[in-house]
Amino acid sequence: MILDPNDAAAFLEGYKSVLLEIDRQSPGKQQLELVETLVAARSKYFADRSLLDSALAALSGKSPALSEEIVSAIRGLELKHWIYLRDTRSHSIFMDPDAEVAYGVVGLTNRIRDIIGGSGASIQTAITPYRGHYVCDGLISSVAWLGPNYKRSFNNDLARIRALGQFHKTPAG
Repeated sequence: MILDPNDAAAFLEGYKSVLLEIDRQSPGKQQLELVETLVAARSKYFADRSLLDSALAALSGKSPALSEEIVSAIRGLELKHWIYLRDTRSHSIFMDPDAEVAYGVVGLTNRIRDIIGGSGASIQTAITPYRGHYVCDGLISSVAWLGPNYKRSFNNDLARIRALGQFHKTPAG
């Protein structure tokens, strides 16, 4: 349910350095706590995807080079208000809010329910393919808990999604 620790550390180090560089290059930034800074930089990146290229250019030569795999994972991030249903032994179940597709997602260093304190919620976060899994970037905000009727409805949607072959545990590749 979580990524291999070495893979997680490599992703986190690269992702954090990119987001901090995006923040450093942003005009009129506020002094925020680290996690808030990372969430704000991620939002800026999703508003303007070209910020990744300028951050990568600024980072080249400063520290260990980011692997193409990590850069690709950052480019592939998909930020949404996901429906997080529950954790299984092997993954967390994330459903697109339109209930057309769902993913088996692993956490980087913690299970999703441990991060947010329970299961069955609408959460804003990003997921991406990385090292043969879909991973959550771990920056989770806007948690809205689902009531029992919503959970039942989303579980019915999940059954339909599975029947249609639209539940993905591993990236196509």
